[in-house]
Amino acid sequence: MNAIAEGNYTAKLDLKPERLEGLSEKLIEQHWKLYEGYVDNVNLLRSALEDGLRGGKALSDQFLSEIERRLGFEYNGMVLHEYYFGALAPGLAEPGKSSKLALRFAKDFGTYENWKKRFSDIGKMRGVGWVMAAIDPSFGKLVNFWVSDHEVGHVAGFIPIIAMDMWEHAYILDYGAKADGRAAYIEAYFKNLDWRTIEDRWALADQGKIRPRAAVASLA
Repeated sequence: MNAIAEGNYTAKLDLKPERLEGLSEKLIEQHWKLYEGYVDNVNLLRSALEDGLRGGKALSDQFLSEIERRLGFEYNGMVLHEYYFGALAPGLAEPGKSSKLALRFAKDFGTYENWKKRFSDIGKMRGVGWVMAAIDPSFGKLVNFWVSDHEVGHVAGFIPIIAMDMWEHAYILDYGAKADGRAAYIEAYFKNLDWRTIEDRWALADQGKIRPRAAVASLA
């Protein structure tokens, strides 16, 4: 479910992928539990903030401020995992050269292959975080960038289209911790991208009908 019930977020079970190529069920199951942990922690932090601000708990201003700082990490951890899981599905081919999506990649990067290489190269860098492909709303252009942890490096106002998790928990169980394992995971990730969902996200963003978390909700 997507709705907030009684002030709480809920994990979106309909986004949980199955039978992926090169990403084991055990890996997905463990990764999904981490996502559920972010949902739980967002709810805990929001509850603590509401109680503290209403005077229900004797929390210092410093402690409240630290909760507010932490909320960005937990909330983005929740939302980015929803983008990630929501665009994984088995057996879907990459966009054909004449497809609308491929033509958009070509417009912004020369070719789809150019975009894919640049996106993948970002993911092969050392560090934990996310590779993002997002639309610059001022020009309608696709831009790749890196997000550290979950919350550092987001470009304000840009609309996420693709989010690739590059924390070790996304791949280490299947591919190990070495650089070649990281590269193999990226290959597996691309084999499982749901290009129909990505094209829908792009179309909605072009029409100005998309907001970050609503991007997942509207397609769930």
